[in-house]
Amino acid sequence: MIRTARPDEVERLISIEQAAALRFLDHGHPGLAAAAPAAPDVYRALLYGRRTLVATDGLDQPVGFAITEKLDRTEWLCELSVHPDHGRRGIGGALLAAVVGSALARGCDNVGLSTFREVPFNAPFYARHGFVEAPLDRVAPPLARRFMDEVPAGIDPLERVLMVRMLRPRTSPTAVHDAACPIASQQKRATVR
Repeated sequence: MIRTARPDEVERLISIEQAAALRFLDHGHPGLAAAAPAAPDVYRALLYGRRTLVATDGLDQPVGFAITEKLDRTEWLCELSVHPDHGRRGIGGALLAAVVGSALARGCDNVGLSTFREVPFNAPFYARHGFVEAPLDRVAPPLARRFMDEVPAGIDPLERVLMVRMLRPRTSPTAVHDAACPIASQQKRATVR
């Protein structure tokens, strides 16, 4: 089942994040696996103003979660983590589908995220769920800045990729930019006329 996270589940979310991070050991990023988790109070502050969905087991205990926030007309996926003990069962895909549904309900034009290009449970996973690479020079400046802000310390930004899943059809060749920054796209169209 997917539901909204409860405040008393912060420590469980931290443990899921820690366990999921250990998977990076096998994919060339031991620093991510060894990083100290945020303290519960810091984690609560990170969640403030964001939407957190959890996937639960039969006892209603979280086994995975997705944290999002709205950036203009983009629902930004801050994090998606599934405890490895519950991996390979469609939980990540179910959380992603819930994020997409929530984004549509909130009036977003797309869902965006930053992730590792070559890690199998990162960009290839999102590509299987309809996300495509969005070149930094083709997205709204706030999305490009967010992408750069999320590059982990010591990681080459070229190892990362900004991905977007469009939720509403667009005809513009700058659809990703237009969807993510409607004011800039309106100004651009006004100057083209």
